[in-house]
Amino acid sequence: MRLPELIDPLQCVAKGRRWVGRLPLARLPRLVGMITNPDEVVTVDLRFERRDRVAAVTGFVRGELEVICQRCLAPLRIAVDSPVSLGVVTSIEEGDRLPEAFEPLLLEEDRIPFSDIVEDELILAIPDIPKHAHCQPAKTCSADAGVEEAVAADDPFAALARLKTKQDRQRG
Repeated sequence: MRLPELIDPLQCVAKGRRWVGRLPLARLPRLVGMITNPDEVVTVDLRFERRDRVAAVTGFVRGELEVICQRCLAPLRIAVDSPVSLGVVTSIEEGDRLPEAFEPLLLEEDRIPFSDIVEDELILAIPDIPKHAHCQPAKTCSADAGVEEAVAADDPFAALARLKTKQDRQRG
């Protein structure tokens, strides 16, 4: 099934719509700047329905995101299998009254890009500081008088001490 460009979430809830399909990561502009695999796709299955008194969007977003490990600077793949449980609201006050099982989807306009819902879920799936479970800190290189020296990124004071010692030797 082809995913829509723009939707009216409240109208989708009223009609009991369900959207299932694949969405290219390249169509998610806020996410593209955070990942290194924009040529891949994610699978989307979202149901718009009424749950008690809540206009709800439920389902999942599944795929893989590739980001840069902030420790070793190598690519890091993150498997995303994100359950979606949103309550459609038109004000912050309505959002505050949602049952705990729902996150608010605040509508500022009647129609929104369908991809915004997916993009928000994927961005939330990326850790604040992405890093491999077991990796070594990246080495940084500084050139001084034509000599490169690898410096451990997590010990800047030792690096400064070595630099000072090296400069003292060159003066002496």
